[in-house]
Amino acid sequence: MMKTRKLLCMILVAATISCFSSIPSFAFSATASNALTATSSNALPMEEYLQFDEFDILERPALLMSSDDVVNTVDLSKCRLQLGYYDMSGVLKFKNVNFNSSGYASMSLPSDFASSRYIGFVIMSDALPPAGKYNMSCHFGSNTGGFTYSRCYVNSRKQVGNADTQLSGKDVSFSQSSGDVYVNTTIDINSGLESVGVLMYLTDLVLPYGGYLSVQFTKLSPGASTDVGTAGGSYTPEDAASDTALNTSKMADTLEEIAQTISNQLEALWDQMFNLMHVPQLANDDKNTGLITGAIEEQMDADRQNTEDIIAAEESNTTTIINNNNENTEKITNGYDNSALNAENDKLNNSLTEYDNAEKQVMDKVNHALDDINFNQSLDNYMQPILLCSTFMQRLYDNSGGFKDVINLTLIVSIASIVVGIYRFKGGD
Repeated sequence: MMKTRKLLCMILVAATISCFSSIPSFAFSATASNALTATSSNALPMEEYLQFDEFDILERPALLMSSDDVVNTVDLSKCRLQLGYYDMSGVLKFKNVNFNSSGYASMSLPSDFASSRYIGFVIMSDALPPAGKYNMSCHFGSNTGGFTYSRCYVNSRKQVGNADTQLSGKDVSFSQSSGDVYVNTTIDINSGLESVGVLMYLTDLVLPYGGYLSVQFTKLSPGASTDVGTAGGSYTPEDAASDTALNTSKMADTLEEIAQTISNQLEALWDQMFNLMHVPQLANDDKNTGLITGAIEEQMDADRQNTEDIIAAEESNTTTIINNNNENTEKITNGYDNSALNAENDKLNNSLTEYDNAEKQVMDKVNHALDDINFNQSLDNYMQPILLCSTFMQRLYDNSGGFKDVINLTLIVSIASIVVGIYRFKGGD
């Protein structure tokens, strides 16, 4: 029975295949003559299979040049779409937009845009291969068109520490179609490059401008000739030694990171094992610690209450002492009988007042007598007696003969005595 069923199934399958193969419309063979190739002439309209955003960004690349297919070998997120343009004042400016990981970028219209100088892509150092000679193939599939590139220029930059930036560049051949561009050249990449740029010059650029990029580097032999050199010159043995040292340093850093990762993993494993072995003991320790902590807190509360009671008692005693001292001071201040002292003070004040009045009366009498003195005579009347006395004394001295010496000596001794007396009066010895 089972064999009969298998036989019937085989007959049905064979009949079905025979029926479908006899109908021409259901079968065809794909050959080079009928295979469909997406070109600028037979590509479907963009609106039928592409999605747009506010900058008309393509979600899928439109492969308009099948002969220019390039197998990408670089990290496209390390590349930039660069626009060189002139503003309204004729100043050359630049705008950069990073490609995403799929190799797509879109350049919007700058607010001060007047005319274009070039559009191109820049391969940054993180996306460049190691120093050496390479065949470089680049394909940029643009989702816009209506313009023509006039030239293609490959340039490079190298930043030298504490020195000017080194630049190098050269025009290369290229092919284009409806905004797509394909570049294939050989290049000698020096060590330490900051970037390599592929710039397409044009003046009729229409913005926004976007598309997909593919870059492929193929290693050449050290003795191969190249079309384009890069900043810093050819790759030399010194450059190789420098790259070797740099790579060794990077390897050391990588090994250090690996060792650190292993150390962290071992530490995490040890923590897990420790927890498995000691968690029960830790839980019991935590319980005992809680009991001890509770007892300590109770004792601290009791000590705190006792301390507060002692402080309250001390404050009460201090208040009582202060009140007693205030009361005693009041008694001493207001209880002393000073009436006798006040009476004596009054007597003294009265005596001083009487003395002042008597002194004032005497001085008033003296001043009154002095005020009554009146010099009615002239000065000549007073000088005549003085001159008469002076003349008499001078004649007496002149007629004294040898007695002059006694008079002179007496006068000198008198003057000396006066001087000595004044000196001793002033404190001299």
